Amino acid sequence: MHEYAVVDDLVHALLPKLAEIRETILCVHLRKGELRILSDWALQNAFEVVTRGTRLASAKLGIEVVRARVHCDHCGYEGRPDAVEDETFHAAIPILACPRCSGRVAVVAGRELSVERVSVADPETPDPVPRDEEAHRCASDAA
Repeated sequence: MHEYAVVDDLVHALLPKLAEIRETILCVHLRKGELRILSDWALQNAFEVVTRGTRLASAKLGIEVVRARVHCDHCGYEGRPDAVEDETFHAAIPILACPRCSGRVAVVAGRELSVERVSVADPETPDPVPRDEEAHRCASDAA
């Protein structure tokens, strides 16, 4: 599973950027394109393991999946690619050809992998309370 290497790189790049934030980090919000062959479950598991002993140890990893979109220069199509359901991989595999004319396409979205933001505890209250509703969703998504 290369998810552990991805998360290890992510955490080691993120920790220095969080040095000036004193509040408790509740959630790291990750945007992941569906064309990335990364398991959400494995990413969350890796995040839990890699962050042990760091200030992110109590944080959750929230994952927003970015759907693939393609553009065809030949016919002007822009939208979702067709996909083949493959039971071996338990997933739909996108076909990177134009669904309209079968021409070559450019991927417009779906390859992303980035930290969108972090949610922190509200410093005005003694218990960690999210500053935004997204942290509540992060906690329930990551569980």
